Amino acid sequence: MKFVKRISLFFIYPLSMFSLGFISNMAIMEFFYPGKHNEQVQMQVQPAKEMKEEPIEVSVNEEPVVTANTHYVVQEYNTVTGETVEEEVDAPDKFIGLDRDKLVQEIKEYNQNPSLTDLEKGFDYMELVSFSSGRVVVRKSYDFGEEEKGFFLLNENHYVVVYDHSLSYVYMNTDIIVEELPDSLQEEILNMKYVEDEGELYNFLESYSS
Repeated sequence: MKFVKRISLFFIYPLSMFSLGFISNMAIMEFFYPGKHNEQVQMQVQPAKEMKEEPIEVSVNEEPVVTANTHYVVQEYNTVTGETVEEEVDAPDKFIGLDRDKLVQEIKEYNQNPSLTDLEKGFDYMELVSFSSGRVVVRKSYDFGEEEKGFFLLNENHYVVVYDHSLSYVYMNTDIIVEELPDSLQEEILNMKYVEDEGELYNFLESYSS
């Protein structure tokens, strides 16, 4: 029994001293470095939190298309005079729901087979100027051809004024006084004298300008 007691004391005594030393060491660390142990524990736990992935929101931008509320603007461009007339109209039904690429393709097909109304006006081609869901602008160019490039001479406030062949705008103001022209020429101008081309127009201007 004494032998057993000696063996027990041999193990218990060092173990007690080791436990006492460990507890003393923890107490000293806590005294000199308060909270250090907790930080180490938190640092060990933190990576596990960082591995948790947050859901990513993905925004989907819809392709703009022509709608019934889209402002559809048509520019009519006169290739002879350089004049542009702009008008807002309802978008054609076949354009509703089209994005930019599909609208461009539709315009290409229209250029191959334009309407009879446009052909009668001297339609040349149609192009897309700008595109968004709120506003679409297209330009139609018209070429009136050589045979339609005449002019009209009119009397305005006793002076000869040159208008384009369609009488839609003033091509030129002159300093020629109508009453100073030959009687037959005065009558022609009062009845809107027509000249066929620029050559005939400038011959008239050279002959009667002061």
